[in-house]
Amino acid sequence: MGDRAATPRAPFERWPVHVFHPDYGFAWYSSEQRALITQTHVVQGRAAGGRVLCDWIDTALKEDDLGIVAAGGLYLFHDFRSLTGYDTETRTLINDRIKRRRSKYARRTIMVVKPTPIWRMAMHVTDLTLALLRVPPTNVTGDIVRAAAELESFAIDPAPPAWLHA
Repeated sequence: MGDRAATPRAPFERWPVHVFHPDYGFAWYSSEQRALITQTHVVQGRAAGGRVLCDWIDTALKEDDLGIVAAGGLYLFHDFRSLTGYDTETRTLINDRIKRRRSKYARRTIMVVKPTPIWRMAMHVTDLTLALLRVPPTNVTGDIVRAAAELESFAIDPAPPAWLHA
């Protein structure tokens, strides 16, 4: 479960913490919507945090396979507002892990981050990788309020699924 010293930021501060990892931040899962929602708490995107994120996604795809396929893919929401940058190794690691996933593994991906030129470049490269897997491009925005409005109808599980852990 979550680390008591770390708390999620708005708009997720009232949600029951499903999991916290110090190299990344928080994650929640909605079994009803087949959605993985994450929020970073680190300032720099490092490879260790990238592995945590990819492990959470890959584990969801494995453990909730039938439900995710029935939903048309996993819904991903990443609140990266704490990040001011990332290491090149991290971008490479994440794109390599994406390439290993099955076609159409995600139905929607939203990333909330200040859309600087470096983030736009990174997402352009990632979106090319996603296109090869027939996954829609990532919706990048700096507006957490507008992005999180999509989550208002989502039912976050009261407790994390057994497979979601740090």
